[in-house]
Amino acid sequence: MHVILTSLGVLVYKLPAALGLREVHEDDQAFLDVLYASRREDLRQMPMDAAFIAQMIKMQQHVQMEGVRLNYPEARHVIVEHAGQPVGRVIIHAGSDELRLIDIAIIPSAQRQGIAKTILLALQADAQDQGKGVSLAVEQTNFAARGLYLKLGFVALGADALFEQMHWQAQELAGTNTLNEVLPANTLANKITQQGQFDATA
Repeated sequence: MHVILTSLGVLVYKLPAALGLREVHEDDQAFLDVLYASRREDLRQMPMDAAFIAQMIKMQQHVQMEGVRLNYPEARHVIVEHAGQPVGRVIIHAGSDELRLIDIAIIPSAQRQGIAKTILLALQADAQDQGKGVSLAVEQTNFAARGLYLKLGFVALGADALFEQMHWQAQELAGTNTLNEVLPANTLANKITQQGQFDATA
């Protein structure tokens, strides 16, 4: 598989040639709006006026992003591209001893193609190169996402009523899938709280 390197400040990712990462630009907002709305099926199914639901989705999107900016002001907001077209968004915070995956989301039309899993593997590879770990929080009821993280070597460190905190250490990469063994992505998902926790669908 052809590999390219995409640099995001101190972060370097090894990705298949069809995939790319770039910083979010102002003109990406329309795509980000559609992406977020696609993840809020819970709100779209409410028996209310469509305009009211759209307003609710927009408000929740604003709360989400304000939570990220408040808790992770230096996080990198990155657009995922496939064949030059935006297909998702990733938010990553680079700490002194770990990379925090705050959010990952892929548009429905590009899901189950291995994109999210490829990004996760690239993030682990980058963390390994830096001698760091990777942390995230997954919603307790998202068994598919938790299963994927466990398969990639993440371990649970603790939980509250809604979220489970998971962590991966660099030395745990040995024995897990490599970039040459990418499989179709499981369902991940996205619900960020004001603590920057997420549960993602990819």
